[in-house]
Amino acid sequence: MNTKDKQVAPKQEPKPKAKNTTMNSATSGLTDLFAMHTEVALLQSMARSKTLTIMVVVGALCFAGFILFLYKMAG
Repeated sequence: MNTKDKQVAPKQEPKPKAKNTTMNSATSGLTDLFAMHTEVALLQSMARSKTLTIMVVVGALCFAGFILFLYKMAG
């Protein structure tokens, strides 16, 4: 029996290739700039997730109720 430890070389995953972009059209740059906004990303995520949509709506209603409560207490 061979009791010598065998070293296994780890599998190396290929590196992802960089996206090759060209700035030939101004609309591509504007579209990318628009897609980077937080609100756009939130709306895209809400379109995919029913749970997130419900959480955002409930949070907005709670926030509006709190503001209304503060308004009534101050006035």
